[in-house]
Amino acid sequence: MIELDADNLIDYLRQTGRLSDIVAATSHAEVLSGGVSNVVLRVSVLSGQDFVVKQSRAQLRTAAAWFSQPERIWRERDVLDTLQHCTPPGLVPKLLFEDRDNFLFAMEAIARQHVVWKSCLLNGETDHAIARRLGEVLATIHTRTSNDAELRERLADRTIFDELRLDPFYRFVAQRHPELRPALERLIDETSATVVCLVLGDFSPKNILIVHGENERGAGAEPRIALVDFETGHFGDPAFDLGFFLSHLLLKTIKHAARADEFVEMARTFWSAYCGTGIQPVLASETSSGQVENLPHERRIVSHLAACMRARVDGKSTVDYLTSEAQALVREVTRDWLLSPPDRVEAAFDDLRIRLKAACSC
Repeated sequence: MIELDADNLIDYLRQTGRLSDIVAATSHAEVLSGGVSNVVLRVSVLSGQDFVVKQSRAQLRTAAAWFSQPERIWRERDVLDTLQHCTPPGLVPKLLFEDRDNFLFAMEAIARQHVVWKSCLLNGETDHAIARRLGEVLATIHTRTSNDAELRERLADRTIFDELRLDPFYRFVAQRHPELRPALERLIDETSATVVCLVLGDFSPKNILIVHGENERGAGAEPRIALVDFETGHFGDPAFDLGFFLSHLLLKTIKHAARADEFVEMARTFWSAYCGTGIQPVLASETSSGQVENLPHERRIVSHLAACMRARVDGKSTVDYLTSEAQALVREVTRDWLLSPPDRVEAAFDDLRIRLKAACSC
């Protein structure tokens, strides 16, 4: 496999016939920042449209050793293709070409005039309109793919999801904290047995781009939302997407503890929008044998929420924006939620808000 970087990508594109000699001479490549699992490069074409090349790597860029099969790039390609058929135009980038030998594909580039929503949240910006739209988007993806037999068969393999989520998040934490092991192992078993719809596995603020000022939109138009990064996608448990996404919002809430009310209300806005789409039947727990179980889905969502929050302070991929005091609060809250999960997502929001109010008044 040719490992591509900003120095050799244009030459690779020229040699493989994807850029002519003339176009290649006036094009350049740059590395895009982001996750830890792939190399992502933007190609700027002077006389045409920019595009992005994404190539997977076997070893992820984390302090702890973390490996995953490079073939995961094809799962991302399949999920991206699926999303193009079940979501509004412009929500995900269009596929352009792929190179099976070198574990890469190319897709259209998002306009440069965008911001990553994670940066907005870290800067203390709350936006209920975006939270509401994201709740609707995730509900649309879950409902439009639920009980799709063809998709269920095509995306049944969860190896990559296990390598990039369950193992480095849940099992790694369980090994370090034996008191949490039974709860985490039970959650893994429940998730593995739940087969409902397309689950993105990485619906995260770092993969949500807010695009401003596009030419085709008039002044004062709402910014466009674009989603990227789908290698952990699979057919499975929608509760994971919800817990994973909410964990990011609540971790940002803890970072901005003095403004807990604003951030908690934004999480409520997302949750209300998601539930307001008539999603409840999709959240029912269907096992791999096709039987519907009566697991309390909101409790499972809270368990995923707690497990994902805990993983971001004690797992293989930790956040870098929490103080030691904030990390201690995450450990306290998630221990309680994992050992005795609240029955309702709203109850978890209320509990965290009360704890943060008490901490800020000390």
